[in-house]
Amino acid sequence: MARLAFSNVPTKSGGVVSGNISTASGSPFGSGGKYESQVANIKAEIAKKPAGYYDPAPNTLYEGRNIVPEFEGLPHVMKAREELWRLEQQLLATRRGGASSSSIAQAPALKIAIKQKEDQIARWQAEMLAEKNAPVILAQLEQQAKEADLQRHLEIELAVQQALEKQLINQRPTAEPTAPAVTSTFPIIPIIIIAVIVGIFLLRRRAK
Repeated sequence: MARLAFSNVPTKSGGVVSGNISTASGSPFGSGGKYESQVANIKAEIAKKPAGYYDPAPNTLYEGRNIVPEFEGLPHVMKAREELWRLEQQLLATRRGGASSSSIAQAPALKIAIKQKEDQIARWQAEMLAEKNAPVILAQLEQQAKEADLQRHLEIELAVQQALEKQLINQRPTAEPTAPAVTSTFPIIPIIIIAVIVGIFLLRRRAK
Protein backbone atom coordinates (compact mmCIF):
# COMPACT_ATOMS: atom_id res chain seq x y z
CA MET A 1 0.00 0.00 0.00
CA ALA A 2 1.40 3.39 -1.00
CA ARG A 3 2.20 5.52 2.04
CA LEU A 4 3.86 8.84 2.81
CA ALA A 5 5.64 9.31 6.16
CA PHE A 6 7.14 12.71 6.94
CA SER A 7 8.10 14.97 9.83
CA ASN A 8 8.19 18.77 10.27
CA VAL A 9 7.48 19.67 6.63
CA PRO A 10 6.92 23.47 6.30
CA THR A 11 3.45 24.71 5.36
CA LYS A 12 2.31 27.92 3.69
CA SER A 13 0.96 29.18 7.02
CA GLY A 14 4.46 29.19 8.47
CA GLY A 15 4.04 26.05 10.59
CA VAL A 16 5.09 22.46 10.07
CA VAL A 17 3.21 19.22 9.55
CA SER A 18 4.09 15.60 10.30
CA GLY A 19 2.28 12.42 9.44
CA ASN A 20 2.08 8.89 8.11
CA ILE A 21 -0.71 8.73 5.54
CA SER A 22 -1.99 6.38 2.89
CA THR A 23 -1.74 7.78 -0.63
CA ALA A 24 -3.31 4.75 -2.29
CA SER A 25 -6.27 5.09 -4.63
CA GLY A 26 -9.46 5.63 -2.63
CA SER A 27 -7.69 7.37 0.25
CA PRO A 28 -8.63 11.03 0.93
CA PHE A 29 -4.90 11.74 0.53
CA GLY A 30 -4.53 9.74 -2.70
CA SER A 31 -5.22 10.46 -6.35
CA GLY A 32 -8.63 12.08 -6.69
CA GLY A 33 -9.00 12.39 -2.91
CA LYS A 34 -10.22 15.42 -0.99
CA TYR A 35 -6.71 16.39 0.10
CA GLU A 36 -4.80 15.40 -3.03
CA SER A 37 -3.64 18.97 -3.77
CA GLN A 38 -2.45 19.54 -0.20
CA VAL A 39 -0.49 16.29 -0.23
CA ALA A 40 1.05 17.42 -3.53
CA ASN A 41 2.25 20.57 -1.75
CA ILE A 42 3.81 18.44 1.00
CA LYS A 43 5.56 16.26 -1.59
CA ALA A 44 6.83 19.36 -3.38
CA GLU A 45 8.37 20.65 -0.13
CA ILE A 46 9.95 17.26 0.59
CA ALA A 47 11.45 17.19 -2.92
CA LYS A 48 13.32 20.43 -2.22
CA LYS A 49 15.59 18.69 0.30
CA PRO A 50 17.87 15.63 0.06
CA ALA A 51 16.29 12.21 0.54
CA GLY A 52 15.66 11.49 4.22
CA TYR A 53 15.66 15.15 5.29
CA TYR A 54 11.99 15.03 6.30
CA ASP A 55 11.91 11.40 7.37
CA PRO A 56 10.12 10.99 10.72
CA ALA A 57 12.27 10.49 13.80
CA PRO A 58 12.06 7.00 15.39
CA ASN A 59 9.01 6.41 17.56
CA THR A 60 7.56 9.87 16.89
CA LEU A 61 4.77 8.51 14.70
CA TYR A 62 2.71 5.35 14.62
CA GLU A 63 4.34 3.43 11.79
CA GLY A 64 5.52 -0.02 10.80
CA ARG A 65 5.43 -2.38 13.78
CA ASN A 66 5.39 0.55 16.20
CA ILE A 67 1.62 0.18 16.33
CA VAL A 68 -0.72 1.24 19.11
CA PRO A 69 -1.23 -1.52 21.71
CA GLU A 70 -4.99 -1.83 21.17
CA PHE A 71 -4.44 -3.03 17.61
CA GLU A 72 -3.00 -6.35 18.77
CA GLY A 73 -5.98 -6.84 21.09
CA LEU A 74 -8.66 -6.48 18.43
CA PRO A 75 -10.57 -9.78 18.07
CA HIS A 76 -10.31 -9.98 14.28
CA VAL A 77 -6.60 -9.19 14.45
CA MET A 78 -5.98 -11.87 17.11
CA LYS A 79 -7.88 -14.42 15.03
CA ALA A 80 -5.96 -13.49 11.87
CA ARG A 81 -2.62 -13.83 13.68
CA GLU A 82 -3.62 -17.26 14.98
CA GLU A 83 -4.54 -18.35 11.46
CA LEU A 84 -1.26 -16.94 10.13
CA TRP A 85 0.72 -18.84 12.78
CA ARG A 86 -1.11 -22.10 11.91
CA LEU A 87 -0.40 -21.64 8.19
CA GLU A 88 3.28 -20.95 8.90
CA GLN A 89 3.51 -24.12 10.98
CA GLN A 90 1.96 -26.14 8.18
CA LEU A 91 4.44 -24.73 5.68
CA LEU A 92 7.30 -25.48 8.06
CA ALA A 93 6.09 -29.08 8.32
CA THR A 94 6.37 -29.54 4.54
CA ARG A 95 10.07 -28.68 4.76
CA ARG A 96 10.92 -31.15 7.50
CA GLY A 97 12.35 -34.54 6.76
CA GLY A 98 9.84 -37.31 6.41
CA ALA A 99 7.07 -35.06 5.08
CA SER A 100 4.65 -36.86 2.81
CA SER A 101 4.42 -36.06 -0.88
CA SER A 102 0.84 -34.78 -0.41
CA SER A 103 1.90 -32.27 2.25
CA ILE A 104 4.83 -31.11 0.10
CA ALA A 105 2.42 -30.53 -2.78
CA GLN A 106 0.46 -28.17 -0.52
CA ALA A 107 3.44 -25.85 -0.04
CA PRO A 108 2.66 -23.44 -2.94
CA ALA A 109 -0.94 -23.00 -1.77
CA LEU A 110 0.24 -22.46 1.81
CA LYS A 111 2.64 -19.72 0.68
CA ILE A 112 -0.17 -17.93 -1.14
CA ALA A 113 -2.46 -18.20 1.91
CA ILE A 114 0.28 -16.85 4.20
CA LYS A 115 0.89 -13.89 1.90
CA GLN A 116 -2.82 -13.09 1.75
CA LYS A 117 -3.12 -13.23 5.54
CA GLU A 118 -0.05 -11.00 6.00
CA ASP A 119 -1.47 -8.49 3.51
CA GLN A 120 -4.79 -8.51 5.34
CA ILE A 121 -3.15 -7.78 8.71
CA ALA A 122 -0.93 -5.09 7.13
CA ARG A 123 -4.01 -3.45 5.59
CA TRP A 124 -5.79 -3.33 8.96
CA GLN A 125 -2.65 -1.96 10.55
CA ALA A 126 -2.32 0.74 7.90
CA GLU A 127 -5.94 1.75 8.43
CA MET A 128 -5.36 2.17 12.16
CA LEU A 129 -2.15 4.09 11.50
CA ALA A 130 -4.06 6.47 9.27
CA GLU A 131 -6.79 6.86 11.88
CA LYS A 132 -4.32 7.62 14.68
CA ASN A 133 -2.15 10.00 12.67
CA ALA A 134 -4.90 11.73 10.71
CA PRO A 135 -6.28 14.42 13.07
CA VAL A 136 -3.24 16.71 13.13
CA ILE A 137 -2.58 16.18 9.45
CA LEU A 138 -6.19 16.94 8.55
CA ALA A 139 -6.11 20.13 10.59
CA GLN A 140 -2.98 21.29 8.76
CA LEU A 141 -4.38 20.37 5.37
CA GLU A 142 -7.65 22.15 6.09
CA GLN A 143 -5.67 25.24 7.05
CA GLN A 144 -3.81 25.04 3.76
CA ALA A 145 -7.13 24.71 1.93
CA LYS A 146 -8.41 27.85 3.68
CA GLU A 147 -5.25 29.73 2.72
CA ALA A 148 -5.64 28.59 -0.89
CA ASP A 149 -9.27 29.79 -0.90
CA LEU A 150 -8.22 33.14 0.55
CA GLN A 151 -5.51 33.49 -2.10
CA ARG A 152 -8.01 32.76 -4.88
CA HIS A 153 -10.43 35.30 -3.36
CA LEU A 154 -7.73 37.98 -3.30
CA GLU A 155 -6.79 37.22 -6.91
CA ILE A 156 -10.44 37.57 -7.97
CA GLU A 157 -10.76 40.89 -6.12
CA LEU A 158 -7.59 42.16 -7.79
CA ALA A 159 -8.86 41.14 -11.23
CA VAL A 160 -12.20 42.90 -10.62
CA GLN A 161 -10.43 46.04 -9.41
CA GLN A 162 -8.20 46.11 -12.49
CA ALA A 163 -11.22 45.64 -14.76
CA LEU A 164 -13.06 48.53 -13.08
CA GLU A 165 -10.04 50.81 -13.38
CA LYS A 166 -9.74 49.96 -17.07
CA GLN A 167 -13.44 50.68 -17.57
CA LEU A 168 -13.13 54.09 -15.87
CA ILE A 169 -10.19 55.00 -18.09
CA ASN A 170 -12.18 54.08 -21.20
CA GLN A 171 -15.12 56.24 -20.03
CA ARG A 172 -13.09 59.47 -19.57
CA PRO A 173 -14.28 62.27 -22.02
CA THR A 174 -11.95 62.86 -24.91
CA ALA A 175 -10.89 66.42 -25.89
CA GLU A 176 -12.87 67.94 -28.76
CA PRO A 177 -10.70 68.48 -31.87
CA THR A 178 -9.78 72.13 -32.51
CA ALA A 179 -11.34 73.52 -35.67
CA PRO A 180 -8.75 74.73 -38.18
CA ALA A 181 -8.45 78.51 -38.65
CA VAL A 182 -10.64 79.87 -41.40
CA THR A 183 -8.54 81.31 -44.17
CA SER A 184 -9.87 83.59 -46.85
CA THR A 185 -9.97 82.18 -50.31
CA PHE A 186 -10.72 85.60 -51.92
CA PRO A 187 -8.07 86.26 -54.65
CA ILE A 188 -5.54 88.90 -53.57
CA ILE A 189 -3.83 89.55 -56.95
CA PRO A 190 -6.90 91.05 -58.72
CA ILE A 191 -7.36 93.43 -55.79
CA ILE A 192 -3.80 94.68 -56.14
CA ILE A 193 -4.25 95.22 -59.90
CA ILE A 194 -7.49 97.15 -59.38
CA ALA A 195 -5.81 99.32 -56.70
CA VAL A 196 -2.95 100.16 -59.07
CA ILE A 197 -5.37 101.11 -61.91
CA VAL A 198 -7.42 103.33 -59.59
CA GLY A 199 -4.23 105.01 -58.36
CA ILE A 200 -3.06 105.78 -61.90
CA PHE A 201 -6.48 107.13 -62.82
CA LEU A 202 -6.48 109.48 -59.84
CA LEU A 203 -2.95 110.73 -60.62
CA ARG A 204 -3.96 111.58 -64.22
CA ARG A 205 -6.98 113.57 -63.06
CA ARG A 206 -4.82 115.62 -60.72
CA ALA A 207 -2.34 116.25 -63.50
CA LYS A 208 -5.08 117.85 -65.63
